[in-house]
Amino acid sequence: MPEAHESSQKRKAAFDLDSMTAQELTALIEAAEAKRSQKQDEARTALIEEFRNKAAQLGLELEALLPAGITPPSATPSRRTRRDAGGTVAARFRGPNGETWSGRGRMPKWLSAQEAQGHKRDEFRI
Repeated sequence: MPEAHESSQKRKAAFDLDSMTAQELTALIEAAEAKRSQKQDEARTALIEEFRNKAAQLGLELEALLPAGITPPSATPSRRTRRDAGGTVAARFRGPNGETWSGRGRMPKWLSAQEAQGHKRDEFRI
């Protein structure tokens, strides 16, 4: 065990975090996250390949062994956008000065003010 302790001491000595600037620490964090992501991707790819090889030894395909609806990352199609993404939503509420609100997102100030004065939201429904 002393060898493992020595190697961890060497790793700690490689970076003196107290002497690093905020920018240097940020760069170090980003580099570490990128390296972690790379290693996870490599491990995932190796594991999938190992599963494919074991399935092939049994005369099967990996996809045939997975429950319906689950596909390995290499076979996953790219994410599709919704048909209505980016479109406008019809207004559901109209204020006394012609303001409109679709009913989605944060309530507009004009409606908050009207409700504070005792009005009901349904009074402004289109």
